[in-house]
Amino acid sequence: MLVVYVVIWGSAVLLGISAVWGLVWAIRTGQFHGLREGAESIFDDDEPVGTPTDFFPGAAPSARAASGNNVRTMEAKWQR
Repeated sequence: MLVVYVVIWGSAVLLGISAVWGLVWAIRTGQFHGLREGAESIFDDDEPVGTPTDFFPGAAPSARAASGNNVRTMEAKWQR
């Protein structure tokens, strides 16, 4: 039974150490710089920031109409 406790606690300590090491590595290599630019990079010229033009496939027609004016173009993109 002692072996089980040692393995469980040892695994928890190793997991914690690796999580802290990963966070330190991400901070030192600049992975957290430019978060806003990365978040806005998913928008292209056809979908300006703040204008929802996508919808969930198979949604009801009323939900599609409420999602924006470019619903037909998005449907065409989904069917390709």
